[in-house]
Amino acid sequence: MDYTLKDNEKLNGGYTVKIGDFTLRNIGKYSPLWSNEYDSENSFVDYLGNQQKILKGRRFSLEISTGRLTPEDYRSLVEVLKSDTIAVECPDFTGDCYCENIPGNLDQANFIGVYYKIPFKLVAKELTTDGGGL
Repeated sequence: MDYTLKDNEKLNGGYTVKIGDFTLRNIGKYSPLWSNEYDSENSFVDYLGNQQKILKGRRFSLEISTGRLTPEDYRSLVEVLKSDTIAVECPDFTGDCYCENIPGNLDQANFIGVYYKIPFKLVAKELTTDGGGL
């Protein structure tokens, strides 16, 4: 392992998510989703009244919430999330994404320290047609 633990940080295993050049190890929530996207221009209702939809592909998205981040890690992650294209590597997907939103929630600011938590959503820039994730 090529990672040095920070002060007050304990190694607990689990998932890591590579987001651009930032590796997120402190994860509070990890919710991957594969959604079907259909060709609405070529979909139709047949003579029996059944909707016939043409599947264009599946799009990956990942809702993730960090654990408590130091101000330095918070700023580094936010800078990566502002990019138009973000290379993402996680257990369920590898590819280019964009970030839906970048809220910054101050979780703690007292004599013990300052920490942030960020809930955000990454969405794949391209559809997959290989059955991805389903």
